[in-house]
Amino acid sequence: MKTKILRALALALSLLAAGAAFARSDIRDGNAMVQPVKGDKYSIDGAIMGKAELYGYIGGLRDDDHITGIVLKRGGSDEQRRVIGSIAKTLGLKSFEQAGGDLKEIPQPERPAAAPAIDNPPATDGQAPAAAPAEEPAGH
Repeated sequence: MKTKILRALALALSLLAAGAAFARSDIRDGNAMVQPVKGDKYSIDGAIMGKAELYGYIGGLRDDDHITGIVLKRGGSDEQRRVIGSIAKTLGLKSFEQAGGDLKEIPQPERPAAAPAIDNPPATDGQAPAAAPAEEPAGH
């Protein structure tokens, strides 16, 4: 009985370790390998996601697995390349596209222009401004 429990525990631990290794299978040489999918979606580690989800996922890989770049696998659209470059720029990573056996750098966007300064913005506390009081007629 004790042997069966130990074998089951050992099997469970080995499956857990194999699952953890499989979950991060799309990281190669410090780069997250992203597969383009139709409809401006992306696939990584077996999950299909949009650009917002990909941004969060890549941010987690940067923090947890210390990746240094993102590689868009073959077949991506211009918009997908732009999104990968933007995500990489925001997260401080390098961005590449797979071109045959080589990696071709994806240009990252320049910093957007600073928003114009607002002179003396009205002081509000999040509420709509109060209406001005009505003037009383003169002579009364």
